[in-house]
Amino acid sequence: MTTQRTLLLISIILILLGCEKKQSELEFEQSVVYEIFPALMDSLHFDFRLKPPRPPRPVFNEKGEIIGTDTTGIGKVLADYKKRKAELKADSVKLVIAINDSVYSLEKRERNELLNHFSKQNLSLDTTDLSSEYKIDLKKLIADKKLKFKYLSEFPKGSAIWKNEYDFHLSGTTGFSRIQFDSTKSFGILRSGMGCGKLCGFGVRVFIRKENGKWVIDEIITTEIS
Repeated sequence: MTTQRTLLLISIILILLGCEKKQSELEFEQSVVYEIFPALMDSLHFDFRLKPPRPPRPVFNEKGEIIGTDTTGIGKVLADYKKRKAELKADSVKLVIAINDSVYSLEKRERNELLNHFSKQNLSLDTTDLSSEYKIDLKKLIADKKLKFKYLSEFPKGSAIWKNEYDFHLSGTTGFSRIQFDSTKSFGILRSGMGCGKLCGFGVRVFIRKENGKWVIDEIITTEIS
């Protein structure tokens, strides 16, 4: 075998090994996001058909100081709320959440947020390239049994999604980003959020960590509200 062919063979082997490493890293990241997804939905999703009762109105004195609250009729309000909550929990209506077809890239500034949040751990960042996207596998999205997920591409674009009538209840829109891990792959950060209407929604920063061999959500911080 000539030297040129030997070098070519070595180059091909190195490329294949590099592709295999990238694939295994991506598979690891996907396994983590599907593992924490149930807890993420428990934290983000709310059945917006059930509006929580308004808090009692404050009572002011002549100086404009709050001296108490007006609880008139609060008993009936709470009773109606509990009744409605029980009815929605018992009904058979599937709540559909429209989810981005693919994950989106994570902004570089989020990497500093990971280091700041877990500052006591003296973390260093994993250097995996997070600029690429991958398609979300709906079959792997486990959440409350009443929730069903559909790709966002199946719906009208923009605010029109909330104007159409469906044979199911559209309960929200969501998505999530790639995960930035630390170098030991024991801590991480991703972005997500939940939309509940044309001018209703919020974005969050999700901090995760590995605990006793399992991934858990350490904290969810709201970053924007619409």
